[in-house]
Formats: sequence, C-alpha cells, structure tokens
Amino acid sequence: MGDPEAFKHVLSPWKPETSPLRLALLGKFLEELNECASAVARCIIQGIDESEPITGLVNREWLSKEIADVQATMHLVHVHFRLNTVAVNERKWAKARHLGEWHRKIEAGDI
Repeated sequence: MGDPEAFKHVLSPWKPETSPLRLALLGKFLEELNECASAVARCIIQGIDESEPITGLVNREWLSKEIADVQATMHLVHVHFRLNTVAVNERKWAKARHLGEWHRKIEAGDI
C-alpha cells in the first residue's frame, strides 16, 4: 500500500466553512455562476439571438441578466472577503489581453 509517512506532509487540516453569512454569500455566488453557465450553454446550443421556446426570452437577454447577477454577487463576495482589488484587476486585464490575442489568432485562421 505504500508508506503512510510519505504522505504526512501533504495533509492539510482544513475545516469546512461554518459561518452562515459566508455560506450564504458563497452559495448564492455559486448558484449565480451556474445559472450563467446554463445561459452560456443555451447560447452555444441554440445561438445567442434565438429565443427560449416556452418563455420567448432571447438568449442574449438571458445571458445579459445572468452576467449581471454574477457581477452583483461577485461584488458582494469581493467586499465581504476583502479580496485584493489591485491583484484581481491586474489578473483580469492580463487574462483579457491573453484571450484577446487568442481570439485574434482564431479570426485570422491561425488556430
């Protein structure tokens, strides 16, 4: 089975979150992320300008609403947990530049 001592350094005595407020913030954030993911999937499957068959809601509008919900809950999580605004923004813009270059290569047919 291997030497149990070899894995002692890997274990971390973490404890699950128990704060009701933190759980509410993180749970709602995750719910909104998943709803946004569903809207993205619908846009991929049906097209962004198509409508949901039963409600008639245009996928573009649904996606916009879900992005707004994600941004709202993201803001609350950011503030509550006192996340590093400078580091988050630096990472965000670095990622946007990187993905922008990837998109330009896709459009040019290089990928």
